[in-house]
Amino acid sequence: MSEHYYISEHRELLAEGKAILTGDECQHLTRVMRRKTGDEVLLFDGSGREFVGVLETVDKDRAELTIKETRQIFNEPGIDLTMAVALPKGERQKWLIEKLTELGVRRYIPLAVERADIKFDANVHKRLQRQVIEASKQCGRLRLMEILPEMSRQEITQMFVNQGTRIVTDLEPGPIFSDSQLFPILAHPITDGQFGQWSFRMFTEYFQKTTIPTRMLVVIGPVGGFSDAEVRSAIDDGWKTLDLGTQVYRVETAAIVAAALILHLKD
Repeated sequence: MSEHYYISEHRELLAEGKAILTGDECQHLTRVMRRKTGDEVLLFDGSGREFVGVLETVDKDRAELTIKETRQIFNEPGIDLTMAVALPKGERQKWLIEKLTELGVRRYIPLAVERADIKFDANVHKRLQRQVIEASKQCGRLRLMEILPEMSRQEITQMFVNQGTRIVTDLEPGPIFSDSQLFPILAHPITDGQFGQWSFRMFTEYFQKTTIPTRMLVVIGPVGGFSDAEVRSAIDDGWKTLDLGTQVYRVETAAIVAAALILHLKD
C-alpha cells in the first residue's frame, strides 16, 4: 500500500508547485513515518488528484514540499451513490463511514428520522470528515466521500431538485438515464408484506432488464427501522422499497450491504 498524505490547507500553493502539510498529516509524515528532507511523498487533495512531492523543509508542525508531478486519477465506481443513513451510536459510526468510503460511496447524509438515536452536530460532522480522510488514505481513494448536514428524506429530495436533478422512480428498458437523473430507494425489511418491498432477487432481476442508473440514493433507517408513516410517505412519492434479507441487520451493516449491492451493478 502506498502511503498518501492529505493536503487540507494552502491549496492555492499547488498551482505554484508547492504543498504544505500541517497538523495530523505533518505529525504522521515526520514523527510516525520519519520522513526526511529529500524524500518523495505521495499527496492528494480529495478531488481525485495525486501529487508526487519532495520534502524540502520540516518544522515542528509544518512540512513544505515541492510538487514534481500531478496526476488526475479516476478510481471511483460507475454509480454515483448517495447513502442517507440514520447515524448509529459509538464506534459503529466509525465503522459505517470507513466502509462506505472504501466501497466508493460518493456522499453520506445523516438521516433525520422519527426514532433518532444520535444528535448530529458540528463536532460529529468534523469527526466523520476526519474518518473519511483516514479511510481514504488506507484504501488509496483519491476523492473524498462528502459528509453533508443532517436532513430528512424530504429535505434530501428537495436538495437534489434544487440542484437541477430529476428524481426518476419509473424505469423503462433502454438508455434513459443521465447524470441529471436520480433513482431513489428506501431500505425496509419485509414484515407482513404490506409495503410491497423488493427482495434481493427482484432487485437484481429488475436491473438485468433495464438501464442501470448512473446516480442512486438509498436511505436506511435507525434501530427499529422507519415508522409506517415514513415508509408510506416514501411509497406515496413513488420510491421503491428494498428488503435486505431475512436476517436483522444493524444500521451500519444494512448500509454496507445495500451500498455493495448497488455499486456492483455496474461491475
